[in-house]
Amino acid sequence: MMLLFVSLTTIASMAVQSKAQLLGGLQEMPVYTNSNIAFALLDSFEYTFDISGTQIFPNDTIKNTIATDYRPSVYNISSLQYEILGHTINASDVQIHVQPTRIDDINTRLDFQIYANSAQVTGELLSKSYNNLEITSTYGIYNRATDNMTIHVPYSAALTIIGR
Repeated sequence: MMLLFVSLTTIASMAVQSKAQLLGGLQEMPVYTNSNIAFALLDSFEYTFDISGTQIFPNDTIKNTIATDYRPSVYNISSLQYEILGHTINASDVQIHVQPTRIDDINTRLDFQIYANSAQVTGELLSKSYNNLEITSTYGIYNRATDNMTIHVPYSAALTIIGR
């Protein structure tokens, strides 16, 4: 019983530190306190949805640069529409920053940031408009065989978009 108490006390005292150092101080990582533990847990879980490659890539040249040559790219598309957590997002004048990584001969991981000059978020109980919407912390897995991408958005980022 005493060992359990000492272990719990040690864990509790480590959870309130502001930073943890790894590798002899070469790298620092935040340790989550009670005030932000809920958002840390939300970041551990992702909302996923599928989108057509024709909607995310404006042309075959950009698609090949990213998904075949694996070169980072920044490009613009006039509009982007998708559904997230039961809400439809219509964004216009969109700029996408992509950092690709080869997974295998068919799949490519795309880490990206999306910037939209304007966006409409509509759902059964919500209707909002945004200027200068920024979506970060997202990635997609693009499959060249199906020309589809599965987008992964942390719940904390998704809730920020629909709950601002």
